[in-house]
Amino acid sequence: METRRKSDCAVIITTYNGAKWIKDCIASCLDSVYPLHIIVVDNNSTDNTLDLLPDNGIHLLPLEKNLGFGRANNIGMAEAFEKFDCKYVFLLNQDAYLEKDTIGNLIRCAKDNPSFGLISPLHYDGPGEEYDYRFKIYMRRALKRPLGNGLYRSKFVNAAAWLLTREAIEKIGGFDPIFFHTGEDDNLCQRLRYYKIPAVITDSAKIRHDRQNRVIPKKPPHLRVANRARIVIFNPDMSALGKFFHLIPLAWYFFVNLFLKKYRSKEKLKADREALRGIISYSKLYRKNYHKEGVFLKQDYPPIVKD
Repeated sequence: METRRKSDCAVIITTYNGAKWIKDCIASCLDSVYPLHIIVVDNNSTDNTLDLLPDNGIHLLPLEKNLGFGRANNIGMAEAFEKFDCKYVFLLNQDAYLEKDTIGNLIRCAKDNPSFGLISPLHYDGPGEEYDYRFKIYMRRALKRPLGNGLYRSKFVNAAAWLLTREAIEKIGGFDPIFFHTGEDDNLCQRLRYYKIPAVITDSAKIRHDRQNRVIPKKPPHLRVANRARIVIFNPDMSALGKFFHLIPLAWYFFVNLFLKKYRSKEKLKADREALRGIISYSKLYRKNYHKEGVFLKQDYPPIVKD
């Protein structure tokens, strides 16, 4: 399956068991006023996601195994740059939908502000009635950093809907593969800050993120420690002293909650130990990796796909 029209922008949709949303997601992309290449990278879905994709209008990369959100998006971005020579990529969650003018308004903003590396639209809930429940937090912070013309500087906004420039991605690299799911967007935003490349939110564009009925309860602190530690340790924009003080409460959470039998099992303890060992071994390499331009982007490219 191939895309239907030439464009300087590709929308990248990483799918995994997304049958509930994928038809509406793809339909919203096909309905975009701004022409798009639509690249779907499927993480070896076990439901009928692939059967619901249209026969025409998309470029499909069905992976042989689930590589996680970040690595799959890296493959999609590399494909957009190598195959279609795109100047922009738009990362879109499988459970999110474009408005007709979303991409056009984002591209216009990017061209008017060439220093920007990441531009996020406003994230609404599925019905489009109010802000997405997590986006409310990011927007509240961004409102304190206005740039004028409906633009707001943001340290972080989740990767459900990002417009990224090729120039920025080839500078800072793609998503770090140590993050399988969650944390990869924090880390990429940290690298943007390290290279002093602005990330902004614009009120001229909007998407709908259909997850308002899937609010996931917080896990016990010790089950979040490994991923939070990765976010802190592999942050090139934070000093060693800052990392030390951020890691102290994480260590405290881990040891205090380690003996809560309600949440522990041999399997979970083993997984925690393996995760922490991985962090320690990876930390020996990260300084070299994070200061190398374009790191991570093509580690899995060209991808291994299903026949």
